[in-house]
Amino acid sequence: MKAQKIGGWALIVMLCLAVIYILIILPLGKQYGLNEPGATLDPAKMLAAYTGSPTTVRVLMPFGILLGILYLLIALGVKARMQAKAPVLMRLLVIAASIAAALRLADAMIGLRGFESMAKAPDVSVYRPLLAMLNGLGTAAEHAWAWAILLIALGGLSTALLPRLLAYIILVCGIVGIIGFMLPSATGTAATVTLIIVVALNIISILWLAVLLMKKPEPA
Repeated sequence: MKAQKIGGWALIVMLCLAVIYILIILPLGKQYGLNEPGATLDPAKMLAAYTGSPTTVRVLMPFGILLGILYLLIALGVKARMQAKAPVLMRLLVIAASIAAALRLADAMIGLRGFESMAKAPDVSVYRPLLAMLNGLGTAAEHAWAWAILLIALGGLSTALLPRLLAYIILVCGIVGIIGFMLPSATGTAATVTLIIVVALNIISILWLAVLLMKKPEPA
């Protein structure tokens, strides 16, 4: 199977993983109060979720490892399509995807071992730095992948190997992902509408790019 076709399927799998993750995490968060601001940094709440629903939490943790693998497959698929016309951008794309994958792997492995030790600790408050570190690793992985998304958009615009509208949608998603960690958490109607728009743009770009990679032949 050609590299870009594998990348297309990786995009579909990533979208399916995201849907499954949301369907699992939303009820879990509601049950243990993890949807509240700052709750994921509260050792007592996180431990309650881990001890109360250990199987669910353990199922969620490997998602990061799978996501890291998908990052690399997607990057290699796009690289196969644009390498000839944008070699430098494609090298940077693979580097950014590799960084994001490594951070996802570290987040998953440290989280798994960290929660196991937290469950045996007499005082869970000492694990607040661990939760802060895990939160930082996850945010860093998202940031690195946002740079990869931006590089895909720049490659599509510079080579004309992606439809211009798709490249601009991906560009917007990349920019939002890059600056997202700097934006303050917000609630209300405006924040909800903005989130819906961003999610919709990401879904459109993933599906469109996936179809393009799977259906269009690789350039000579």
